[in-house]
Amino acid sequence: MRRYDQSVRAWDCRSHSTEPIQIIDTFQDSVMSVCLTKSEIIAGSVDGTVRTFDIQIGRELVDDLKQPVNCVSLSNDTNCILASCLDSTLRLLDRSSGELLQEYKGHTCKSFKMDCSLTNSDAHVTSGSEDGFIYFWDLVDASVVSKFRAHASVDSCMITSSVDGKGSCI
Repeated sequence: MRRYDQSVRAWDCRSHSTEPIQIIDTFQDSVMSVCLTKSEIIAGSVDGTVRTFDIQIGRELVDDLKQPVNCVSLSNDTNCILASCLDSTLRLLDRSSGELLQEYKGHTCKSFKMDCSLTNSDAHVTSGSEDGFIYFWDLVDASVVSKFRAHASVDSCMITSSVDGKGSCI
């Protein structure tokens, strides 16, 4: 039986050491996605949790979504966490309370890792789908406001660019 690493590891790249300076191993299954702030590591796991580690004070917060999490991303105002789960549902969580603010459905995410994010204005949520479409939802009412076929099958990443010089990959 293959055993997957159930940890997040941090290295000091300036030291050129191959040994991690920190290992976070409180997960019960594989870690699928990580995002960072200046003082926090936020990770989504197949164990159904989104864990936020405050590395300055050593605190861990756990939000149990009860569904495998394959992608986490932060809203641009950093007040919310968006989590893509393998039950074809995106969940928007309030970072300070862990409260479920909204759920977004309509796409298919059951077998593959699907990235998700909020648009630059935080007005819309977007994700790839196993049916080859890219979906956009209204942040507040969770209605699908747009979808377009990007590929004939699974679409897990979308790259954008604009005249403001900012590109992104989701």
